[in-house]
Amino acid sequence: MLGTPDNPENFDADREEILDLSENLQVIYDASNGVMHVKWNGKVSSREFKDGYFQLLRIVRIYKPFKWILDLQNREVIGKEDKLWVFKNIFPEILRLLQRDVFMAVILPVYFYESLIDDFDGDDLIDNNNLLIIQHFLYYEESLRWLNDLELTNATA
Repeated sequence: MLGTPDNPENFDADREEILDLSENLQVIYDASNGVMHVKWNGKVSSREFKDGYFQLLRIVRIYKPFKWILDLQNREVIGKEDKLWVFKNIFPEILRLLQRDVFMAVILPVYFYESLIDDFDGDDLIDNNNLLIIQHFLYYEESLRWLNDLELTNATA
């Protein structure tokens, strides 16, 4: 049986889990490479947006993923307040929960990238010398390659 964030005893951290958290949010945890894929689609209300990120925090507590693919290419633009809410509340909490550097590959069209980091100072992506490192990509394959190369780089360092 597939686990849910509200029923964590059914989660299996050793295999791929696919969770449809809402009509517009799907999460896949791939245990083989330790990557959590988060895919948003369509128009998302502020409430659904925040609820989705609260559910993601529950998943972080279970899997402890430090490599993420955040696929935003099919999600409509969100309000500035919601965007800042994620940077000020969710991302710092992820760092506190994991107590290590987190690597987030964000897939979105190039014309949206500036709006992603607009009005953002970066201090919220640091917690006790741990960093949340965000890299922008246009395609899924290149984002996965970047995350997998991180593992190779750490293994040879």
